Amino acid sequence: MSAGTNQLVNGAPFQPVERPVVHCVTGREPVLRLSRSLVELSARCGQPGAMNDIAYFLSKPGALPRIPNLLLVARTPEVDLKSPKLDDLVGALLIFEQNIAGIGVGAYATNDRAGRHTLIAMAPDRSRVVALVCRALLERGAHLILMSYRAGVSGGNDATNNPPLLEVAEQGMGVARWALRKRTIPGYLPLSTTFEATLAKIGQRTRSNLRYYRRRAETHLGCVFLSQIEVTRKEVLRFNRQCMYAVPASVAGWRYDSLKDLKEPVFMGIKDREGRWLSLLGGRRYGDRSEILWQMNRSGHATSSLGTVMRSYCIEHEIAHGSRRLYIEGGTPHPIKFSFVPEELTDLVVMRRTLTATAIRTAARHWISPDNELSHMLSSKDLEWLPC
Repeated sequence: MSAGTNQLVNGAPFQPVERPVVHCVTGREPVLRLSRSLVELSARCGQPGAMNDIAYFLSKPGALPRIPNLLLVARTPEVDLKSPKLDDLVGALLIFEQNIAGIGVGAYATNDRAGRHTLIAMAPDRSRVVALVCRALLERGAHLILMSYRAGVSGGNDATNNPPLLEVAEQGMGVARWALRKRTIPGYLPLSTTFEATLAKIGQRTRSNLRYYRRRAETHLGCVFLSQIEVTRKEVLRFNRQCMYAVPASVAGWRYDSLKDLKEPVFMGIKDREGRWLSLLGGRRYGDRSEILWQMNRSGHATSSLGTVMRSYCIEHEIAHGSRRLYIEGGTPHPIKFSFVPEELTDLVVMRRTLTATAIRTAARHWISPDNELSHMLSSKDLEWLPC
C-alpha cells in the first residue's frame, strides 16, 4: 500500500502495509457495534463525519432486502472484529449484498450515491483498498460488484494509469472483468457566516428565487417556519399522501422512524396561516456540516415552489446554527446544485465471467433505480472492460 507514504496521523507516522488482510463483518448489528471505531477511523483518514449516523444508512429501504457487509483491511490476520485496534486498520468499505428469501445472491452494491459513506482510508491508499476488497468479494463468490466511492486523489490507479486498479490477468483472461469511470458531481453548498453572504455566492436567478418565493409564501399563504417540530408518525403518513411525489407508506414511515437513529437530527417544517403543513424536512448535523436527507412538499402549490421556500429557511437556520457546509443526500434537481462545490466520484463495476453474473446484471436494472448512475454503467456500451 502506498510504499513511501509516511504521513502524520494524529502526530504519529502512518505506516504503509505490504501484505494487508481483508476481514468481513456481516449483518446490521455486528456492523453497528463498530460504529464508534468507524467514526474514529474516518477522522484519522481525513474523512470526518463519513461514518457518522451509520445506523441510518444501514436501514435505508431498497427494492430488495440487503445484507450489510463491512470489509476491514488490516495489517494483520489477527483482528478483534468486535473491538479492533485502529492502528491495525488500513481502511474499510461498506457494501450490501442483495438477497432473496434471506439468501444472498452474490450481487453487491454500495448504498450511497455520493460515495461519501462507502470507503474509509488514507487518500493515497483508497484505490488499493478497493482493489483488495473486490478481490476478497470475488473469492467469497461475488458475481457482480457495483460501487461508488471517493478516490481521494486525482490521477489515481484507474483504467488509464499503470498499474490499473485491479490487476489485469495474463493474456487477457481472468475470473472477472471490470470497468471504472470518474465523474464530477455537485458536492455541497458552502455556507458563509450570514445568510446574505451565502446568497451572494449563489447564482443570481436561484438567489432571487430563494428570496422571492419565501416572501410570496409568507404574504399569500401566511407561511410560518418551525425549526423544531413534533408530529406523530400517523401525521407524517397522512401528510405524505397529500404531497407531490408521495413515497410508499413504508418509506414515509421509515423516514420518521430513522430520525431517532441520528445523533443530531434535524426535523423542521413550514405551515400556512390555517396551521396546515406545507413542507417537512428531515436531516442531520455532524460537526460543522448539515445534510438534508429528505423533504416532503404539499401538492396543489406548484406555483408557490414550496421546495425552494423550505430550503431558504433551512439554509438560514443552519448558518445560524454554525454549519459551514450543506449537503443534500442523493443530490437534487433544483438549480441550487449549480452553486455547489464540485467533487470527484469514482464508479466501479466488477462482473464475474459467468451466466449467473449476466443474469444478475440484467435483473439489477430492476433493483437499481433508473436514475442511478451505476445502472447506467450496466447498460453502457462505451466502457472499457479489463480482465482480472
